[in-house]
Amino acid sequence: MLIAKSAHEQKKGFFVREKNSKRRRFQPVEIGKVAGVRTVIEAVPEAMTAHAGASMIAAAERKVGLLAELAKRIHDRRAQHLVDHEAEDILLQRACQIAIGYPDGNDADFLRFDPAILQAIDRHPVFGLPAASQETIQRFEANALNTENVENARGIFMDHYLEQNKKRPKRVELDFDGSMMKTYGSQEGAIFRGGKYGHAMLYPLFGFIGGWLVAATLRMGDQGEAPTLLPELEKAVDRLRQRWPGIPITVRLDAAFGSPKLYSWCRKNRVDYEVGLRGTSVLDWHAYDFFVQAKDEFRKEFGEPEFVKEDGKTIDGKKAQAEHARVRRLPTEQRMEAEWENRRRRVRVVGEFSYKAESWDEWERIIVRVDHTDKGLDIRYVMVSQKYGVPKRIYEEKYCQRGLMEQFIGKFKQTGQRLSAQTFYTNQFRIIMYGVSYQLIFHLQEHLSPRLERCDVNTLRKTLMVMPAVVRCTEKKIVVRISENHPHCKEYLRAWRRLSAA
Repeated sequence: MLIAKSAHEQKKGFFVREKNSKRRRFQPVEIGKVAGVRTVIEAVPEAMTAHAGASMIAAAERKVGLLAELAKRIHDRRAQHLVDHEAEDILLQRACQIAIGYPDGNDADFLRFDPAILQAIDRHPVFGLPAASQETIQRFEANALNTENVENARGIFMDHYLEQNKKRPKRVELDFDGSMMKTYGSQEGAIFRGGKYGHAMLYPLFGFIGGWLVAATLRMGDQGEAPTLLPELEKAVDRLRQRWPGIPITVRLDAAFGSPKLYSWCRKNRVDYEVGLRGTSVLDWHAYDFFVQAKDEFRKEFGEPEFVKEDGKTIDGKKAQAEHARVRRLPTEQRMEAEWENRRRRVRVVGEFSYKAESWDEWERIIVRVDHTDKGLDIRYVMVSQKYGVPKRIYEEKYCQRGLMEQFIGKFKQTGQRLSAQTFYTNQFRIIMYGVSYQLIFHLQEHLSPRLERCDVNTLRKTLMVMPAVVRCTEKKIVVRISENHPHCKEYLRAWRRLSAA
């Protein structure tokens, strides 16, 4: 049994144990024989955790101070003289729980007693005051944001990027994209959206510079890309130019973001842009010569396409599916060889032309990428502001790098995507907390071995976060014991050495 020594020590989070009687609280249970050996399940007095890696997130936070800064930007309306859990402790507890795979607030009901969580928030892992409960976290999140401070809180990611990157880069490449987060209740702003989504959803907008998260703005489910992008882009460019006056900036976007207002603003503010365009009959007419070139080169190298009907336009789906099924039934070596041969049957032509739609202010440079395979033509249009440069190099070496953002968004959603609060601002706060946890994991990976430096969040959790440990306390020190037989024991110890030395 745990009892407090005094009110002062309870505030500090230290407890002492009442002396136990000699009789065990829990009797051993015999479960028969395993591998011919008598087997007993026995409860032991040592504290144990399944998440010994949680305190690594706290170590990363101590180096960058991201949560400490967030605590200054949100509201804490609690009566401070009655508070057992400081705002920074609640935020750190929440970030650690998210990082180890528990994004819901109600996970605190059992994790608040976990030795690893207590160690992470700087409380004694055995005798410390339990961490915040689900009710405490819920009330804290519900009051954290409102119209007065939401913009300041959202700006923490760009400010953190600028604070951590002291050296002026040659160029900044901004990538923006939205991503659906499904909802299953009647949350404010969770609106059904049809088409490829077909679900009630919230629709956050994310911005990245490399792997750095610089924007995480929650939007209602029916809000489109183009109208909501420009305010975020204006803020991002303004902050970057304040820090590095005159720095070249490129924004890369998919076709959903295109709008005459965006192009005009980018030209006025000297921001380069690479924006995908949806195909139209007019664009196809301008690019017709490149279609013909791709078809001729494919026929010259590989012959007629196998899955295109006689009209030259329609895909023969049944024939393509039959070939796919045939290849997938082959033995391993033959299957791999057939798959490689199918991928090899491709011709790419990249060209350019000038075009001006009626709603555009100026003529624009359009790059067209035409891939010809056995299924016919695959066409992609990209509008670019660069007046010079080889089209193929611009498309493959610059615009296609935007594809990395899909990986970053995937890692963000692996970190957390539960938006179950009833109010919009509470869910915006959760998006910010998921973003902070993502960024702390990003910083943690900077200190890991090359094998884990670029791995996804799930792999990182399995390797480092979900680490069983026994916590043993003496008068002079706390010892966290892990098994030498654990497959990731060496990696776990190496990570701590790097974190401690950094």
